[in-house]
Amino acid sequence: AIHVTTMASKQEKPVLLIDGYTLTTQELYNLSFGKTDLALSPEAVARVKDGRRVVDLIVESGEVVYGINTGFGLFSNVTVSADKLGELQVNLIRSHSSGVGEPLTVPRTRMLLALRINVLAKGHSGISLENLEKMIKAFNLGCLPGVPQKGTVGASGDLAPLSHLALGLIGEGKMWDLKAEGGPVLGEASEILAREGLQPIILGAKEGLAMINGTQLIASLGSESIERAANVSKCADVACALTLEVLCGTVRAYHPLIHKVRPHVGQQVVAARIRTLLQPHKPSELFNSHRYVGKVQDAYSLRCAPQVHGVAVDTVDFVRKLMTTELNSATDNPMVFTKEQVKNEVPFGFDLVVKDDEVEGDDVFSQGLTRRFSGADQAGRASPPPPPSDVSDVTDLEAAKKEIAQLRQTVYHQNARKNWGFFKKHSDLQMEGGEGVIMSGGNFHGEYPAKALDYLAIGIHEIAAISERRIERLVNPSLSALPAFLVADGGFNSGFMIAHCTAAALVSENKVLTHPSSVDSISTSAAKEDHVSMGGFAARKSLEVVDHVETVIAIELLAACQALEFHRPLKTTEALEAVHALVRERAGPWDKDRVMSPDIDAVKELVKDGSIWRAVLPFLGEEGEE
Repeated sequence: AIHVTTMASKQEKPVLLIDGYTLTTQELYNLSFGKTDLALSPEAVARVKDGRRVVDLIVESGEVVYGINTGFGLFSNVTVSADKLGELQVNLIRSHSSGVGEPLTVPRTRMLLALRINVLAKGHSGISLENLEKMIKAFNLGCLPGVPQKGTVGASGDLAPLSHLALGLIGEGKMWDLKAEGGPVLGEASEILAREGLQPIILGAKEGLAMINGTQLIASLGSESIERAANVSKCADVACALTLEVLCGTVRAYHPLIHKVRPHVGQQVVAARIRTLLQPHKPSELFNSHRYVGKVQDAYSLRCAPQVHGVAVDTVDFVRKLMTTELNSATDNPMVFTKEQVKNEVPFGFDLVVKDDEVEGDDVFSQGLTRRFSGADQAGRASPPPPPSDVSDVTDLEAAKKEIAQLRQTVYHQNARKNWGFFKKHSDLQMEGGEGVIMSGGNFHGEYPAKALDYLAIGIHEIAAISERRIERLVNPSLSALPAFLVADGGFNSGFMIAHCTAAALVSENKVLTHPSSVDSISTSAAKEDHVSMGGFAARKSLEVVDHVETVIAIELLAACQALEFHRPLKTTEALEAVHALVRERAGPWDKDRVMSPDIDAVKELVKDGSIWRAVLPFLGEEGEE
């Protein structure tokens, strides 16, 4: 995706050019806030036109092709007449709009719509440029359909949620009214489109299927999980550093030599961050007041943060790379390929080895080229055997007979496949039109993002698990040498007693939520779709896990800042003093008991929006770089 920052007036938003190939998880997450408009790149415009031309020519030819003039799933053998193709697509959208549960929030609906636009921009779905541009206008004007969260099994794509997305765009179902008094509410899609001056999308052949077949719910929610997980993992390093400081710990376990001999990238990154936060140039006043005298080593929750936080960093990095590929992948079915794209591919079953002095012209199959066959071909015919070590050796007659049989099969294969177009049409392809082909495949299957998001949830959960152990050390006087539950006049005041219980409760919930949903599968659509990914649930629960982690880190920050009050007037490092000051802008010290929830929510927002991390960035130098 390409950012276009030139604006005609202050009222206009910056524009992100969508090309179908370069969208990042960070860009998609940023789109959720509604501060950027979309536009198609010129290359995407050309690809969409080419892809639609393939579909139109096939419709004109009258050939029967799945998804264009047939039923769907088990009904794929039912042919539909040309005069009902538009109605066929509308019926598909209506029947598949079967989602349940709370609707996606406005920000998450923005991500879902933006990502579907990005996938359609690749040109492999066969949507018309006119309808794709209507989708972009709807995004830019905030015309966002109501999309229930539940109902997808993650193959054949996220059919139910994407159908609800399409339903609003064709002028049916619900749509968010962003101009309603008191905040967004769901209204009638037809009324909101009319108010904004938008005509509903009118579906042509294949366009309904093009709008609903893919993994965009999984990938859009997953992108939010990834970016929030990346942020909270950095905030966890900050919280850990502050906790280590107020518990009078040491940075010895963060020495570079220790981490260089176990050189996992994330481990080294975390160790360097915490080391810099605690002793950037010299020890703090607080550290100098005790200098770790009389102690040998800290508890694991303080000493092993690089190893535990580090694998979360590496997990986020791995999942982000995989998800970036998914964001820019064509996940439709069937898929559209132009004649040029087909022409540039080799046929299945073998490679050609072509010598320069053996080729003249394009008709390669009629010129007796040397061929190297890789395994059996599509019909199961065997590959040519390797040459014998001694060509005069005929003692092994049985082996010779087998070689002769193989050679005969090879000669048959060469003679029967002289026509490249014939091979392409009947082996590689579902249907060949005048400008390209339609092919059925399985790119809609959500196993890749489903597995990745299950992995993300497991990795980031451990950030909260170890943080909860540090909170325990902060509030337990036998472990901290601080007042019990970090409050004066204990007994009369309870301080952080139940705040720690909240952290413990969320960590325990995460233990259930991190059970992988993608290990499950259930047969659907009369066993036509007999293996599914359950990726929608993987995405939703990954967000819940990340949300819990953000809350636990916020509680640790509150507790560590409160612990610092008991060390005053001693100061910690500049970076950690900046964090303390930021937290105190939202939550004052606990001189006596008060309602704790608003403070937790306020500091959680500082974590979630990146304020905690930005507070320490000026002090980190190279260690603050991504």
